[in-house]
Amino acid sequence: MSRKLIWIASIIMGLAMIALIMFQFFWIRDAIRINQRQFDHLVSRSMIDIANEIEWQEGEKLVNRQLDPLLADSVLSPQEHSPGSSQSSNNIKNVPAEQGQSGSELNKLLANRRNFVDRVIASMFLTPPDIEERISQAELAEIISEVFNENGIEDRTYEYAVLRRNNEIALASQSFSIAEEAEYYRVKLFPNDIEPGSNYLSIYFPHRKDSSFQSLGYMALTSLALSLIIVVSFTLTVYVMFKQKRLSEIRSDFVSNMTHELKTPISTISLASQMLGDKSIPPEMKKPDQISKIIIDECRRLGTQVEKVLQTAIFDRGKLKLRLQEVNMHEIIENAVENFAFQMKSRNGKIDTSLKAEYPLIFADQLHITNVLSNLIDNAIKYCSRDPGVVISTFNKGSSLCISIRDNGIGIGKNDQRRIFEKFYRVPTGNIHTIKGFGLGLSYVKMIVEEHQGRIELESELYEGSNFRLTLPNIINE
Repeated sequence: MSRKLIWIASIIMGLAMIALIMFQFFWIRDAIRINQRQFDHLVSRSMIDIANEIEWQEGEKLVNRQLDPLLADSVLSPQEHSPGSSQSSNNIKNVPAEQGQSGSELNKLLANRRNFVDRVIASMFLTPPDIEERISQAELAEIISEVFNENGIEDRTYEYAVLRRNNEIALASQSFSIAEEAEYYRVKLFPNDIEPGSNYLSIYFPHRKDSSFQSLGYMALTSLALSLIIVVSFTLTVYVMFKQKRLSEIRSDFVSNMTHELKTPISTISLASQMLGDKSIPPEMKKPDQISKIIIDECRRLGTQVEKVLQTAIFDRGKLKLRLQEVNMHEIIENAVENFAFQMKSRNGKIDTSLKAEYPLIFADQLHITNVLSNLIDNAIKYCSRDPGVVISTFNKGSSLCISIRDNGIGIGKNDQRRIFEKFYRVPTGNIHTIKGFGLGLSYVKMIVEEHQGRIELESELYEGSNFRLTLPNIINE
């Protein structure tokens, strides 16, 4: 699949994911709004019920107050009005004439009834007393609690108050406060008075929004969790797609580079062999020693390339076993410098050493640690557009041995430094292909250093050279 198709698929998947998340968001938002509207309607209906109940209870108290004086003159016997009587004190007993009542007694009862009705009607036209006299704090709290329980609002925290004109508080719960951000529900008390007052019952719910969200319960949480899973899955899918594409491109480049790297020494060896076997060439022109050296060098080069591939494959499978022994890094450095002396001379270059480490001994695999130094020196020579210059220095830092390989090469840009140790990665050089390789050298260096419990660091500026610093645990002989 081409990179263009991957981008198209990623954009389509991204748009679909965004649309799905937006639907989830709108659904949750609308669900919260509907829940809030239902709650508002329920509270508003409850407020009306509370106002009606307060008015009903006051009317009942008014009737009882006017009824009490009449009960003393009632035709009912004292036993019937005793505290233990089962007769209700809220109603006048209807005593028919056939039960032995005289006409005067009946007239008296009817007169009392008229007197009772007149008193009740007269009291309704009186100026209403203050709200504190009409209902107490305890009665108000009880009525609100009962109505809310009947309407299913018993699990909500609320604060209430009876307010006069100009929001003056007459009765209030302990934590009631007037705040701009609070959403108040209000209802007028005693709206049926002959002269309606200006008392209002005001209630608000401190955690109204939180309760609205919590009421959605596990459904909203599940929806959010699924949206998060979709986002993570989409991100991972796109990442894997691009990574696989990059690996495919790297694999293709690797095969191309490997073919070139292996083909070059094979062609050179084949040409040298043909020269030795060509009878048309006079023996004095064949120069067997020189041809033999070419064949040996190319075979060594071919073996080195194959060894790099095999080493990386073995390392990937976790089968690399280091043969650790006590080695002197100064000796290994000096041998590596000597091995590159001829190559440096052919490039008019120079390798300087500054071996100042007091304790150069480490536990290491001599073969692999030598390959590490050889790779770094070889890169310093290859990636240099002028006469190469390399400085190798050592010093001790704490219980570690530090080795610095500094060159004057083309350097490495900031964007490439973070990937320079990745397997198969090679710094892009446009259409310039004068330097071939597998992109395995530095990844191999990093793996070997880390297997020795060390670390490798890079300092580089483009066109200003590079400095690779190795830090390895050393042996300190007291």
